[in-house]
Amino acid sequence: MTVDRPDLPVPGFVLHARPFRDNSRILELVTRDAGRLAVLARGRAGSLRPFVLLHLAWRGRGELPSLTVGEERRVFPLAGRAMICALYLNELVLRLFPRDVAAGEVVGLLQHAYQGLLDPERPEHSLRAAEWSLLSLVDSGLEHVADALTDVEAHYRYRPNEGLSDGFAEAVPGALRGAALRALATGSRLSDNDLRAARDFMRRLIDEHLDGRELQTRRLL
Repeated sequence: MTVDRPDLPVPGFVLHARPFRDNSRILELVTRDAGRLAVLARGRAGSLRPFVLLHLAWRGRGELPSLTVGEERRVFPLAGRAMICALYLNELVLRLFPRDVAAGEVVGLLQHAYQGLLDPERPEHSLRAAEWSLLSLVDSGLEHVADALTDVEAHYRYRPNEGLSDGFAEAVPGALRGAALRALATGSRLSDNDLRAARDFMRRLIDEHLDGRELQTRRLL
């Protein structure tokens, strides 16, 4: 599929970079107007970093246009576990959204997630919220979960092809307490007691959407 150069620079992020020929690199980008795409970055443009909101423009048609503008607008100084979480989110975007599909909302979601990961408290809260928001872009059923919950103390399963189960009176494998599920669905803060269960619930749900494709960065979390 061909990618046209935008008329003006558009906001976006570098998700991944790999060496190419000489002093060039191939950058995997997500941008507000063009979604996901790969560009060839030569010279200094190849030094663009992840976790930096950029203004980007490119030239050329075909599968690998050339980057012409890469201006830093906002740096998110992530380090330690917060950086690992951000690397994981970048990889999740690469797996969930093919190149050249409409994924402009991802830019705002990543910006919000990176900002949340800068919070000195446990980054898991921002990570779970970001996972849910990203999955909601590919799974329309998730937007109805909060309204379908009838008992915050019951436990529920969610399957992409089946929707939300009826509530279980007791904890069962693969199910999450209604209060925690509501927190995920509304972007509210999870209770500390629900963090591990919410992590496991989201991992199972993400795995279903990835169809067996492995997330390498998950090993670091």
